[in-house]
Order: sequence, then C-alpha cells, then structure tokens
Amino acid sequence: MRLLFFMYICINFSNTMIDTIYQIVKVVLNKELRGNITPDEFNKIAKQVQDEIFAEYFVDANLQQNKENRGLTNKNYANLPQLVRQKIARFHKLESLTYNVGTLNFDLPSDIYFIEDNGLLYNSNVIEEAQGADFGFLSSSLASPSVTFPVYENYMDAIRVYPAEIQTGVTCRYLRKPADPKWTYTSVGDVELFDATISDYQDFELHTSELSNIVINMLSYFGINIREAEVTQYAEALKQNEENKEQQ
Repeated sequence: MRLLFFMYICINFSNTMIDTIYQIVKVVLNKELRGNITPDEFNKIAKQVQDEIFAEYFVDANLQQNKENRGLTNKNYANLPQLVRQKIARFHKLESLTYNVGTLNFDLPSDIYFIEDNGLLYNSNVIEEAQGADFGFLSSSLASPSVTFPVYENYMDAIRVYPAEIQTGVTCRYLRKPADPKWTYTSVGDVELFDATISDYQDFELHTSELSNIVINMLSYFGINIREAEVTQYAEALKQNEENKEQQ
C-alpha cells in the first residue's frame, strides 16, 4: 500500500520523485523553523543520501540471501531477497570495452560500481581474474592463458587481458553507479520554480518505494527526526494543495 501511494504521489503531484522530495523537505524545514534549503544544498545532500541507500542494498542483499538459504523467507510480495535484487537490478549494465593501444589495457566504463561475478567475457568465454602472484605460475604451466581460457588483471579503472592478442570482443557485465540527482529550476523573480527541461536535470534513480527513506535520511542531516507516517502526511498535504490550486 505504501509503495502504491508514493507511486501515485509522484505521478499525480509533480511527475518526478525529486521534486516531490524537495517540496516535502522544504515544508518540514520551514515547519521546524530551520530556514530554507537552497537547490545547491539540496542536491549535495540528495547525492549523499542516494549513495548511502544504494550502498545499503548490498548489505541487505547479503542478509536476505542468508535468510533465504536458511528457508526463512516467503514468496511473492513478501519475498524480501527478491525485492532487494529487483532494486539492484535496475543498475545492471552490459557494455563492450575499448582497447587502449597506449596502455595495452581495456578501459572500464566511467560509471562502473563493480564487475559482476563472471562478468567479463571474451566472445562467449569467461575471463577469469588472476592476481599478480598467479602470473608466474600461469606462464610456466599448462594453465597459461589462451583465447579459450583468458585471464585478466584489474587496474582500478582498467583491466589487462591475457593473452595479449585479445584486443577486441571483450564485454563487461557490471553494476553502475546511480547518476547524481539534481533538482533544476528556473528563477522567476526571487522564486525558484522546478524545471525538468534543463539539460542537467536528473531524478533520483532509486526505486519509488525509497521516497520516505530518502526524505527521512535527508532531514537527519538537519537534525530533524520524523517517522514514515509523517512523511506520508506531508505528501498527502502537498498533493491536496496541488489539487486545490488546479481547481482555482
């Protein structure tokens, strides 16, 4: 029910999650006499909160998977491990890598968070990761790298694939970082009006069900602690106010 409500709010109130959150945060700050929040302040805190919640997904996924392995979870909408995986799945990406002749490496995508398990492929062959100490053994054994059984070293923002003759056909399955949210606006006098048509506008990329979580975490940076039910009340009040304006 909570998810359906917030989806309704985002669709019917402002069409974007970021503007809904911005309006709720402004209302709460004014109510608590904490002053106004500038768009720049909002965007900086929004990025921090989104990154924190995104990082928590992987902790939750591990905990929920452990519960699932012990048979402590349910099916359908109560299947929490699956729900967490679905939140993460929106950040899955597949991309062909470009060989850098100057460095002899394949450059990794700039938005990469981490490579998935068995996420590097040369054509249809998995490229196994090898640590530096392993290469001395590999080069002098029957297990030396080949186009059928390639290996790679990770250099943070690039990888080196062995054998060196592999320079094309490498793809990467990975989880990307969420794009930094940005509430954009047009100034009319001294008033900042939300404007999603500006080129660097970016909505939150987290699942819609995270709306209350984002609001609560953002307000905590101002020392304000509210409950989820209060977020729902503020969202309902904003929706009602918007409907009243449309009827005038």
